[in-house]
Amino acid sequence: MEKEIDMNLTKYEQEMLDGKHGEAKRYAMEKLVAFGEAVGAKEMVKISFMHYIGCVAGLSPESKEYEQFEWGQGLVLQPFWDMGAKLADDPNLTCCCDPFLMQIDRYDEEGTPWNNKYYKMPESVYKATVDGYNAMKEQGWLPAYSCTPHFNTVLPKQGEYAACCESSAACYLNSILGVKTNRESAIAAPYAGFTGCIPKYGMLLEENRIPKVIYELDDDIKLNLVDDPADWAALGGAIAKRANNRLPAVLNMPPRLKSSAAKALTACASPGMNDPMLHLIGITPGSPTLEAAFRGKVPANVERIRLTLNDVKSMYEELNNAKSNKVDIVHFGCPHLIYEEVQQIANALKGKKVHKDVMLWIQTDTPSYFMAKHYGDAKIIEDAGGKIYHQTCWGMNQLAVPKVWGTNFNVMTTSFKQYKIFGGYGNGTRYGSTEECINAAVTGEYVPSRWVQKCKQKICDFEEFNTCRPDVF
Repeated sequence: MEKEIDMNLTKYEQEMLDGKHGEAKRYAMEKLVAFGEAVGAKEMVKISFMHYIGCVAGLSPESKEYEQFEWGQGLVLQPFWDMGAKLADDPNLTCCCDPFLMQIDRYDEEGTPWNNKYYKMPESVYKATVDGYNAMKEQGWLPAYSCTPHFNTVLPKQGEYAACCESSAACYLNSILGVKTNRESAIAAPYAGFTGCIPKYGMLLEENRIPKVIYELDDDIKLNLVDDPADWAALGGAIAKRANNRLPAVLNMPPRLKSSAAKALTACASPGMNDPMLHLIGITPGSPTLEAAFRGKVPANVERIRLTLNDVKSMYEELNNAKSNKVDIVHFGCPHLIYEEVQQIANALKGKKVHKDVMLWIQTDTPSYFMAKHYGDAKIIEDAGGKIYHQTCWGMNQLAVPKVWGTNFNVMTTSFKQYKIFGGYGNGTRYGSTEECINAAVTGEYVPSRWVQKCKQKICDFEEFNTCRPDVF
């Protein structure tokens, strides 16, 4: 007997709900229908891409590690493991995973985010992580273990629907690839992996993808932002700061946006906004013009915000909140670095040594990691005293055990996202370019941002800095 619901389901979706395609699909559809009704969805959409979070499996509920590291993913997936269920048998659907707690083949290596002078991951968590990896792989998950699977693992196409839990990936999918996705919760999203569909709500609806505020970038931004993720991350932060949870349209973008710049811009705007999307006019698919982004005439009353290079500058200043210039950790890779960024760091490190009191951590996706190993970039980083790793994210460790880490250390990064998501536990933060971060890793000291330069014993403002000759410094 068919269940009475408020959503319009296809014949196959109704059959899944009625249990005609197995207990796992019935269970998942019940959860999705309940969620869909709660958010007012009228129908489901078929997805081609699903991005979830890795999980631990088998931690004892009585242990303190269970409270720290069982964040709910394992609890959601456990019923499917008990049923021996596989992911949806749809050849057009790919389900992959976010980074997690450690690179499992280097658990005992000292100086890594999971084994260092502040903290070592308990062995029980290591075992539970391995068990979680194996259980998810057996279930059919593609083991990307990256927040940037759209670069090197799986690439959904324009116009397709996705269910993405990762904020940076969701914003890149919407803004650069023209894929339609919400920033899904870790509760609802996995059910889409077993059914191949998800309720049509939020950013999956065309009317919710129309911008609500316009940003006009001054030429000084377009002409002076350099090929460094920190600049683009700061621009993303400046946009998010004033968006007030409104979808932005951004005018006067550079004619070409490198993949690394687009990654930094979208990743660092997303955590500060309710909806993971920027209409980058002339770049975002479907938004070649402002009128196209608004699906017609631009409303006369829409707010227009002018951004200058001083707004980007102010993000550098705002993200430098440490009480001293001492740097304890230099961190790259939030979101995961792509290979060209790893290469840039290796070139900057060549012939140098990391300060004995500094830990340099470089996190990347698996394909870029092995490219760096193959082409020698990893050796340069490791010979200098840094650590390059894949599969994991330092934030997963910091989020889990802030009381163990303490707050008496300073982190330097190129990522607004790293600061926004992982910087709320009281530790000091320094923010700067790749070159500035490498300098901090080598000297153990933060040197003020390139936007504030010493010129003839005085501090120059940007106008002076932009017109000075190199020989006056």
